[in-house]
Amino acid sequence: MSIQALFPRARLAPPATEQAIAAAEATLGVRFPAQLRRFYLECDGFREDRGNAKYLLSLAEPDSVGSLVATTRFYWEEWPGFFPELDFRPFVFFGFSGGDDVWAIDWSRGDRIIRYHHHLGAEYEVAGRDILEVWRADYAQ
Repeated sequence: MSIQALFPRARLAPPATEQAIAAAEATLGVRFPAQLRRFYLECDGFREDRGNAKYLLSLAEPDSVGSLVATTRFYWEEWPGFFPELDFRPFVFFGFSGGDDVWAIDWSRGDRIIRYHHHLGAEYEVAGRDILEVWRADYAQ
């Protein structure tokens, strides 16, 4: 199922190019999981229509929320200063929920999506295995 089919009133940016995806991957030194790559080929970021949550960050273009590259770097490089025992290096941060949780996907496994909010301290929650299902559950709330 496509993003547009699931969220027909969402605001989608134009699709990312393969080159833009490769550049973001090279910047972070990781390969994006197939499901994440698929969504970027559909759009380079989108906001859902009810609460205006940025479900999919732009790869590199910052806006008021940030980009995938900047957000991921923040959690990899800055966040350990707050919680040194929390290692976010296995994750690429791709979006935010309606409740301001940040979502990330395990870039090496591709089938583990986490939800994190600063109130969780040094822990995170597994949100699911499929990005569309995570978005669908958040949107239903």
